[in-house]
Amino acid sequence: MLGLWSMAAQLRACHCRACLRGANSAARRATTSARSNPRRRKLLASDVFTACYSAIMATAAVIDAGRKDKRRRELDRELAEARSSLATLLEESQSRDLAKVITSAYPSLPDSSPLEKLAVIKDICKLEPDHLRRLNATRKSRFKTRNDLRKMFGLPGWKILEYGIEHSTLSRCDEVMDAEAKDLSLVHQEAIDEEGLAKVTGMIADLTDRLLTDAYWVSEAEVPGAHPALESPDSARTMIRLVRSSGYPSYTHPHVDPMETIEQRARLNELNVKIMADWARPRREHYVAKICYNLLVCGVPPGIQNVNALILGFSLLCEHKLADAVVEYFHSSSMRPTEATFLCLLHHYRMKKDIVRFHDLVRRLFAYDSAGIGLMRRTADDVARDPSLRAWAKTADVRFVDGHYVERAPLTRNLAEAMMEGLIDFDLLHEAARLFSVCLAEKWTVSKDLMWKLFHSCLTFLDTASARVIVGGLLNNIDQASSLLLGPNAIGPGLVRQLRHLLNMWQATTLLPDVTADDGANDVCQTYNARRRAEESNLDRLVTAIWTKETWHHATHTTLWLKQATRRLSADGPLSERLDKAHSALDIAVNRPKEKMFKAERIQRVARLEWLRTEANESQKKILDFEAAICSILAEQAPRELRDARLLFNPDLSFKTRTALALAIGTPGTVHHEAAMCFARSREIDWQLKEALLQALPLALAQDLLETRNTSGDVPLGRILARFEQYLAEFKVDEDKEARTSPLARLLSGLSLLPGSSGSSAASQGTYCSVRLMVVDAD
Repeated sequence: MLGLWSMAAQLRACHCRACLRGANSAARRATTSARSNPRRRKLLASDVFTACYSAIMATAAVIDAGRKDKRRRELDRELAEARSSLATLLEESQSRDLAKVITSAYPSLPDSSPLEKLAVIKDICKLEPDHLRRLNATRKSRFKTRNDLRKMFGLPGWKILEYGIEHSTLSRCDEVMDAEAKDLSLVHQEAIDEEGLAKVTGMIADLTDRLLTDAYWVSEAEVPGAHPALESPDSARTMIRLVRSSGYPSYTHPHVDPMETIEQRARLNELNVKIMADWARPRREHYVAKICYNLLVCGVPPGIQNVNALILGFSLLCEHKLADAVVEYFHSSSMRPTEATFLCLLHHYRMKKDIVRFHDLVRRLFAYDSAGIGLMRRTADDVARDPSLRAWAKTADVRFVDGHYVERAPLTRNLAEAMMEGLIDFDLLHEAARLFSVCLAEKWTVSKDLMWKLFHSCLTFLDTASARVIVGGLLNNIDQASSLLLGPNAIGPGLVRQLRHLLNMWQATTLLPDVTADDGANDVCQTYNARRRAEESNLDRLVTAIWTKETWHHATHTTLWLKQATRRLSADGPLSERLDKAHSALDIAVNRPKEKMFKAERIQRVARLEWLRTEANESQKKILDFEAAICSILAEQAPRELRDARLLFNPDLSFKTRTALALAIGTPGTVHHEAAMCFARSREIDWQLKEALLQALPLALAQDLLETRNTSGDVPLGRILARFEQYLAEFKVDEDKEARTSPLARLLSGLSLLPGSSGSSAASQGTYCSVRLMVVDAD
């Protein structure tokens, strides 16, 4: 028994000095008794207490150790199940989502023909301004419809995100401007004679007047009466005019000292940028006056770099009227624009939210407007007379429009990105997706922020057509797409997830064409199958790349959650709490990919429902157009007197009823034909009666009636009859008045008015009245 006590004491000892002394003494007593068998020692109460306490604690430790082993085995089993379920989930995700794109009976592959750069630009330039305005006006309603559809399927609502400058292509514009400022090889169109310099001087003076005037009226609209009047002696405009009266601007020719010209223009940009950095809207006129002063006192005329800086600076400050003034100055000048000029103009109209002017600028950039963008423009007669111009027209990228040869702006990566961002902001997602495909074909690296905007906008508005264009562009440029997903500068997991949603939308909204293998369609079927087999490898590569990227992302996150679960188990605290925390971490690791997969499936269902609704609306519209075309043909074939537009184009009647009645009326010998002929004769009689009544009326009354014609150009017969009855009633009243005044009565009335008749007696008056009454009775 003492041996057991000794073992228990050593097992449960906490290794402090007191416990170690008690355990060692108990062990020594037990050993001594066992070896030498001395005289039995008297049992003390402390010994009993130590033995009982040690036995109790040892029993608890044994039980607790057993429970710990059981819980540890259970936790190991759950960890193994979590790893297995995660692997199974990833496999199911592949089989249920991405791989199903290849193995399912649908969808068909998108159009595999690569998009031509000029064809995409042409389609963008051919858009109608009315369509652009209507699209911009219905943006919020379309967004609300899609959002309600998402909420119906239990998905959270999307938000129309407003991206800051750091997530736009404006940073690239700034980089291009800095590079152009250091590039000495750029060709500038400068004034070379006194006449050209005088013209530039006058244009700068007009620009300063325009800037100061616009700044005044913008401030006046915001805070009326809070600043000096425009023509007052204290106004900024008056002060600048005093500067101009002192002999400014006094420019020298830029070609006299090219290096000095570059330095002065760089200094001008530096000063203007500092002014805009301290900009305050309440003191707008003060800062505009400083900029105008710098423009006037500069030693050389401002160059295209200075114009670019002013346009971009005013646009970033949301001073769009001031930016418009600088843009108009550029268009009226002979400056040769640079790539930075194109970018600044595009961003100006984008931030101004002027979709029509943005579209007009794109047309001018690519010579779909004869005005051009300022590169080079010559008439057809000039090109025909000058051999050098003919060589230019053959070798340069020009377009003939409205009798002019106009040079196009080169489509670079920066220009394509700026255009794409503007198209996305104006909800022209289909055009933006096509431009994205062009960028892939040109092997340009598109900005990740711009791709996020494009993918997010397509998902927000459930634009299935744009999703198909994006997927088709990736398949047509599979090497570029693989580098985009798995290359050294690969996109992040958020973009991969958006791309996966777009792939699901494409799968849900594309059906396999019905191509049978009969004798008539054998060649078509073979061609289609050959094309599909050739392109399925590209689709397989794209799906595999997406799945690899997402698997790596899920595995990384799973490792992090497992490490967190391990840390929670190793932390101090009660075992139950540590196990609960570890379970919560494992639940997140298991449920997170499952939730993402279910979300992808719901997005797929929402996209398919929206696509079916759109297709149904388009089909209904096509059916109505087809019915209208058939009714028009029936109306043209019927005799003129039997045509009834109210019958053929009445939407309240079914198409079958309308066509049956039209055919019956147009067939001679039928009851409907005879009845229609009677109605036609009735209408002819009504028309003749209307003409007779209108001719009988005075010209003024007839003209008043004709002004009340309805949309068909007809005046109802009832209205003419009512007006004619009114005219007859008025005519009868006039005739009665004329009859009541006979010639004899008028004679007697005239005699009574002779001089001296006023003194006549009452008898004579009575005689006159009786005679008049007799005359009336005789009449």
